Amino acid sequence: MSFDIHFQPYRFDGTTEKRINPFTKQAIDIPRNEPLSAGEISAVRAVLERAGVTGSDDEGRMVSLADGGSAEIYAENLGAGCMFAIRGSGITPLLAQLLFDVMVAGNWVIMESGEDDVVVAPAMDCLKGSPKNFGRVVVASSAGEVAALLSGGFEAWKKYRQTTLKI
Repeated sequence: MSFDIHFQPYRFDGTTEKRINPFTKQAIDIPRNEPLSAGEISAVRAVLERAGVTGSDDEGRMVSLADGGSAEIYAENLGAGCMFAIRGSGITPLLAQLLFDVMVAGNWVIMESGEDDVVVAPAMDCLKGSPKNFGRVVVASSAGEVAALLSGGFEAWKKYRQTTLKI
């Protein structure tokens, strides 16, 4: 199993900025996304330190957890987001907890580069100015919900919620 999980703020103010598309070399308008505050950056760093993340941002940072979960973490510009590259282990309970804790600390959303077009948020109040191409937003209020979403997609998450919440 191998996949990437992207964390980023979801705070669009309705304005855009011009950027050059690296493939077409044409100028394009990109929705402006507000970065994390200094307090949010500190909170994310504290979560990563507690988890035992090691290494430098240039080469990717590593985390290996007691239950076999592991990831490479790329966070060169932590204010704008980070990426967890999950290899081999898949989403273990401790890795799901780390992903959830990072999402909450940064007031971020999670986007998996997978088949489901789902954006995972810790709460609806962390969302601001949704661009149309962001997909379906799902609130995950626990590490278990994050694991269900990232391991089995939207349908697995719905089943997990029905089972745990007795809906």
